[in-house]
Amino acid sequence: MIIGFTAETSSFEKRVAVTPEAAVGYIRAGFTVYALSNCGHNAGFDDASYQQSSVIIKPNLSDILPHSDIVLKINAPSLQEIELLKPHSFLLGNMSNLSSAQITKLRAKHITCFGLERLPRISRAQPFDILSSQNNLAGYQAVIKSLSFSGRIAPMMITSAGTISPLKFLIIGAGVAGLQAAATAKRIGGKVYVSDPRPEVKEQVASVGALLIDDISTILPQINIIISSAFGPDKKAPLILTRRQLDILPQGSIIIDMASRYGGNIEDSLEHQNVPFSRGIIYGDSDLAAEVPTSASFLFANNLYNFIMSFYSADTKSLSPDFSDDIISSTCITKG
Repeated sequence: MIIGFTAETSSFEKRVAVTPEAAVGYIRAGFTVYALSNCGHNAGFDDASYQQSSVIIKPNLSDILPHSDIVLKINAPSLQEIELLKPHSFLLGNMSNLSSAQITKLRAKHITCFGLERLPRISRAQPFDILSSQNNLAGYQAVIKSLSFSGRIAPMMITSAGTISPLKFLIIGAGVAGLQAAATAKRIGGKVYVSDPRPEVKEQVASVGALLIDDISTILPQINIIISSAFGPDKKAPLILTRRQLDILPQGSIIIDMASRYGGNIEDSLEHQNVPFSRGIIYGDSDLAAEVPTSASFLFANNLYNFIMSFYSADTKSLSPDFSDDIISSTCITKG
């Protein structure tokens, strides 16, 4: 069987669905692996590193997609890419941006498509969980990004020239991304508050050294950086903070809205744009994991590898997904 992977079409996407390390695992299992030339460049993997892993480099999409039994993607393929897919092949990745037209086309070509963003939240699905692996990195990167905008350091620093106070962070949402953001902000010396209405997250928030608060409005005048992460795939994000509420923040405040693609937790946030407001800037970015593409590709590729190998038969060299399994049935979007 042939596994194929290519570059992603979005200009913001630097990740790649197969790393040289993952390719070694596939090839040892009996697969042949095709890669589009330079598709891993932005993630830190050049063609030579893939060739050292016995990956076959191809110059064009038409050399890969029509011949691949399995196509691996970070995000959903374009209609043009779907047109090139081999009938009755498999397609795997994060398919949350599939349109109805793309789904119709996949069905017409009898493609079995799995969107791993649809995994059920059960323990045995964890090795395949692309949302958790990528949101962990996004939470970390949100803190790093906020500091790059702020022009300030996070920890308290006492010097002969004066004392620098620690930055105060507000993390909205204590999911995977939010908890990682809180942990990262705490590790670098910030004072961290977390807002989440769910009482069951209290212990998790405390475990990363942050303080769970009930009323955001009471601490907004003290907060230097807000990172909002209250979102879920295919769901509209709740509006948490309005422009009027933001006007009581200190001057120079930075807001990173990780929910901007889903409508935003912050009023007027826009995906991949800086939006100025009276006290600072709002930056919307739901693709923060793509800003650490080497690490993100490593985890994403491992998630895909684990998922494929869970229903691959080395004896018959074939994929045999059990559609009575919750993991398979929940993630299957189209069945060839």
